[in-house]
Amino acid sequence: MQVLSTYRFTVEKYHRLGEAGILGEDDRVELLNGQLMVMPPFGGAHRSLVESLTAIFASRIGENRFRLGIRKAVSLDAHSEPQPDVVLYKSSVRGWYPGPDEIFLMVEVADVSLSYELGVKLEAYARGMIREVWVMDVVLPRVIIHRNPAQNRYRSIKELTGSELLTVDAFPDIAFPVSTVLA
Repeated sequence: MQVLSTYRFTVEKYHRLGEAGILGEDDRVELLNGQLMVMPPFGGAHRSLVESLTAIFASRIGENRFRLGIRKAVSLDAHSEPQPDVVLYKSSVRGWYPGPDEIFLMVEVADVSLSYELGVKLEAYARGMIREVWVMDVVLPRVIIHRNPAQNRYRSIKELTGSELLTVDAFPDIAFPVSTVLA
């Protein structure tokens, strides 16, 4: 009996799918661990939360502190190019996707995708050494903060709700209550 295997895409081959017109800019897919992951459509709560975060972070950019990416790809490794909902990265990044050492914070908003965000995606972020990841759970509502990646996992995990303050580790002056974005 022959054992079937799956095809593992590289970032380069993933980009070729776009160049060939197989995947378009509006297709809700991302490359993670060599697999094309089909993402669910954005719900109203998801969209509102991303818009609120965008406004908060955009108001705090200042002079070349960081750049703000909304649903833009980041480069983790040769087989992963996910698209976090929000990413803060070094202002020096121009013309390429930011990599792990250029990223200050990645935020994932989860309404129907919580198990994916806290599972395989978070493992990929830890393996890629993304220093800080917030997973915002629209349903409960809560924010799960992951910091200090080591050995494919995060050593520091904290859950915040209500009036507790969210603070960006790289920019301690950026702080706001969870309830500002999650009612």
